[in-house]
Amino acid sequence: MRGTIFLLLALATLSLQVNAISVASDYLTNDTLFLKKGESKIYGIRLQNPTDYEVGLKLDYDNTFMKVIDYKEIYILAPKETGYSILFNVTAPKKLGVYEASYTVSEVEPSGGGGLPIRLKINRTFNLKVIEDPNRIQINYFNLALAVALLVLAFLLLQKNDKKKIPKKVVDYLLKHKIISKRRKYRKVNK
Repeated sequence: MRGTIFLLLALATLSLQVNAISVASDYLTNDTLFLKKGESKIYGIRLQNPTDYEVGLKLDYDNTFMKVIDYKEIYILAPKETGYSILFNVTAPKKLGVYEASYTVSEVEPSGGGGLPIRLKINRTFNLKVIEDPNRIQINYFNLALAVALLVLAFLLLQKNDKKKIPKKVVDYLLKHKIISKRRKYRKVNK
């Protein structure tokens, strides 16, 4: 009796066939798409229908940074169709940072075939990291202003010292920050 029950369970398990839609996407290192400020890049997904029935799929996505190229309300996939491509144009904002982008693919109606009618939904979220352009020169305006102020200070100190020496602390500071090159007595030269 136990052998018969085990045989029936084994046959029932083998007779069940599970087919479901699937979504394959472009590979992203650490689930992060790196873009320079204002740059755009194409990101693709592929829909797959391994069932013996036609399937209607709906695509919802966050349109803050992404726009679907050739968007349709419902994507119809033929039986056994693989590799139906959907392309997103992902555009980075002008501000540096890490942002989230997401999309959801869901069945319009449950798949045909036997078993329980389950409406599948696949959700995917990835990071969009906006980085500086490494080919552009980045200027730190605070450091630039500080350097100009130190140069002006050094120039004024050199001009105002008629017969007095520049204080040792100022000369040491200027030497330390490589504004002047070697220690000597700085005096205004009268001609």
